[in-house]
Amino acid sequence: MRYIKRQTTNVRGVIGRGVHVRPTDKEILLDSDNVVLVPKGPTETRPQFPTNGHLRYNTDVDEFEVYQDSAWRQMRFKEPYRDPGIVLQELGNGDAVETIFGPLNSQDTDYPVPAAAQHILVFVEQVWQAANTNYSLVQNPAGKDAGWYISFASAPPLGYPIHVLHNFDK
Repeated sequence: MRYIKRQTTNVRGVIGRGVHVRPTDKEILLDSDNVVLVPKGPTETRPQFPTNGHLRYNTDVDEFEVYQDSAWRQMRFKEPYRDPGIVLQELGNGDAVETIFGPLNSQDTDYPVPAAAQHILVFVEQVWQAANTNYSLVQNPAGKDAGWYISFASAPPLGYPIHVLHNFDK
């Protein structure tokens, strides 16, 4: 009988029951036709000091999440997003004086504002407005609540309703 006196695991790989795990300089190769179970748990058990690239399954919201750009974000897939989908926001009516309307609210907690002005559709009355020609996005304009707003190049006419369609960039 032979006694094991020290760890004999080879750093070049681990093989067992149809799985071959092989660390390399830049990645860990999992060679298997089975599955991988990622860390999971409720929101409160997230790592205290996460770093960009951490991956886990959040059991509170039943979604994969990844720590990216110093924030936890739900992973998106190619199928249409379930909720909120395309959102229509009414920003009120023009008064022929005011040029700033908002704040914008896409109803998407992960991506509450568009990445660029071209990622939303803006209508005054029923006329589409061209991004960066007729309007631009501004953050925290003077005299307004914190948030992102539509800033028109010229004031919308009196009584014309302003509508924004969100979430085309999801």
